[in-house]
Amino acid sequence: MYVLVVGATLLALWLYTRGNGAAYAIAFAAGGVTVAVLSALIASPARRRIQEAREVAEALSEGRFSTRASIGDDEFSALATALNAAAGRTDALITSLRQEREQLTALLNAGSDAAVAVDHEFAIVYMNEGARAMFGPGARIGRAFIEVVRDHDLNDVVIAAARRGERSVRVVPYEPAQRWLQVTAVPIEATGDWAALAVFHDLTEVRRLDSMRRDFISNVSHELRTPLAGIRAATETLQEGALDDREAAVEFLGHIHRETDRMTQMVEELLELSRIESGAAPMSFRPIDARELAEDAARRFAQQAERAGLRLSCDTPDAPLPIYADAERLERAIGNLVVNAIRFTPSGGSITIRAEAAGDDVAISVEDTGVGIPPDQQARVFERFYKADRGRGETGVGLGLAIVKHISLAHEGTVGVESRPGRGAKFIIRLPRR
Repeated sequence: MYVLVVGATLLALWLYTRGNGAAYAIAFAAGGVTVAVLSALIASPARRRIQEAREVAEALSEGRFSTRASIGDDEFSALATALNAAAGRTDALITSLRQEREQLTALLNAGSDAAVAVDHEFAIVYMNEGARAMFGPGARIGRAFIEVVRDHDLNDVVIAAARRGERSVRVVPYEPAQRWLQVTAVPIEATGDWAALAVFHDLTEVRRLDSMRRDFISNVSHELRTPLAGIRAATETLQEGALDDREAAVEFLGHIHRETDRMTQMVEELLELSRIESGAAPMSFRPIDARELAEDAARRFAQQAERAGLRLSCDTPDAPLPIYADAERLERAIGNLVVNAIRFTPSGGSITIRAEAAGDDVAISVEDTGVGIPPDQQARVFERFYKADRGRGETGVGLGLAIVKHISLAHEGTVGVESRPGRGAKFIIRLPRR
């Protein structure tokens, strides 16, 4: 380029010295045009490179970190390389942060505990799936925490962490759902909108199990105390001289025998219930006909019902009712229901054992015309040692229906009760058809 410019300039000067002004002007103009054209040719690639660099920078600022500048062999190659390196590092950093965020979200959603973060105005800025499940459809980001939980005790714990920076752990009765929640609230500093994070752990089931454990110990103690007291009284009476009176001795020995049988029955039922609940009881499943179970139960308890002055009947269809079950344990479950019916049905009443198809299930029921069960007690009759008012007395230890329940569950079935006080009760075991 420089050679052309110098040549054009020299030509213009030579023409000028010769007095040829027109030719000089033409030569000088030609040189200027040449310079302008060559300058444009040189400047255009530079502008394109600068424009490309600007576009890459704008793309990075907009979050499009995969954008790259082309690298040539000119003076802009160093700039393009630096831009591409910055884009690569930023892309890797953003990807890492995104992965960590997804991992944190998965961690918070993995458990059943609820996690809620609030800002300095006590509005919810984050909540996991557990929080949505615990606090219901009204729980959403942007709402005030108190509006979601509607509980001042929970709100006070979160406010203490967000406003005063207090870390606290409290157990709070959460009345809307009748649950006990353990709240752990921690303040969060220098994290933008997050002022505090609260984690809610539902202790309702733990407390229920603890209550059941206390009730179990209390009931076992009560049930053992009665027969043991009877045995001790009979033994002391025999020691004080009743042993010499044969008639009295036989009576007291009979009482001792009955109380011993009662304790033995309770221990055996407790062991059976424990084995079934823990899955340690060996189950022998095989195809059987539910009609046979119902008919066998009617035959086994016919004489016992007759002695009690009751009519015992069996109602089964003509077609088979195939199920896959442990026949021995189902016989025990049905037997427990029949014994209960006999025990709580006055003389002159009736008991009906049925087996019938119920959709995809087979229903085996025992219905009596006895004293019935009050509505407020029906939900508890399958608990260990629970005996409704009709059952308070010397008969039974309150484990029979609990065994029925767990045998039904072991067969992937259910058991329920339908009853009206004074109008009898109907217990129904539902098992899947096979």
